[in-house]
This record gives sequence, structure tokens and C-alpha cells, in this order.
Amino acid sequence: EGWFKNWQKTWPILGAFYIAAGVAHFTAAEAFESIYPPEGTWGFWYLPGSASFHVAWTGVAEIAGGTGLFVGSVLLGLAGALQMEVPSPARQIPALSALGLFALTWVVTPANVYMYTHGAQMVGLTPGDQPIPVEFHLIRGLLQVVLLSILWSYSSAAREEAAEAR
Repeated sequence: EGWFKNWQKTWPILGAFYIAAGVAHFTAAEAFESIYPPEGTWGFWYLPGSASFHVAWTGVAEIAGGTGLFVGSVLLGLAGALQMEVPSPARQIPALSALGLFALTWVVTPANVYMYTHGAQMVGLTPGDQPIPVEFHLIRGLLQVVLLSILWSYSSAAREEAAEAR
């Protein structure tokens, strides 16, 4: 089976994780808005639009990408188990979703860097609104690198498999 088939079984888990994170952008919007870097951060930061706008669109993107990864990979798994042929465009859904989530993860990286460099807190997400230690932000940054490599691997392997299936 190889690593691709084994790892493909975990795609729905990562998809569900992104769906939950996307929903959190709306249920805990203030927490996410509090880590959006304000204009002038690092001496150059500027993006048009408000923090709430960026929190909302990234939440929608996480829900969409997570849904594509979750539903697409579940359907591919079911089709494989039932020995059904899946049309090539449908086989692309998990790969494109992983690629989109890879790009999105890069796009939101400045918020994570801002948390680390400025001690920004996601108010309302910790018990009693306790501050998150700086060490946690460093660990989160390292985990983000791992997540980026997983998403890139998912996308690349799925695109290769789809190309071989043609």
C-alpha cells in the first residue's frame, strides 16, 4: 500500500480539525481578532480590511478546505472499499483542498508570528483568560511547519495518484 495509502486514512481527521478551527473563527471571533497584527506592526504591516473581515474570510476558507479534505477523502475511501471508479475531477478534491489549506496556513502565519513577537493573547480561549506562555507560541510555530509539510505532502501525493489514475 505504501505511505500514501496509509496517510490518506488520516485526511478526514485533519479535515475535521480545520472545520472546527474555521467554526471557531465565528464562535470565538474576538479571540482571533486579538491576534491579527495591527497596522504598522514590524514597521511595515498593512492589509486593507478590518481584523473581523480577515478572521471571517479565513474562517470560511478553513471550513471550505476542511470540508473538501474531509468529504473528498471519505468518498475516495468508500469508493475504494466498494471498488467503484471515481471520476478524475472528484479525485482532485482532497488534493486541491490540501493545497488550499497549505496556502491558507502560510497566509495566517503573520498572526502566529505576531502572537510570538508581541505576546498577543487569544482572549476567551484559556481557562480564566490565563496568558499563554511564550514557549507555547514557539511550539505552535514549530507545529505549523510540520502542518505545512503534511499539507504539502498530502497535496503532492494526491495529485500524483490522480495523474497516475488517468
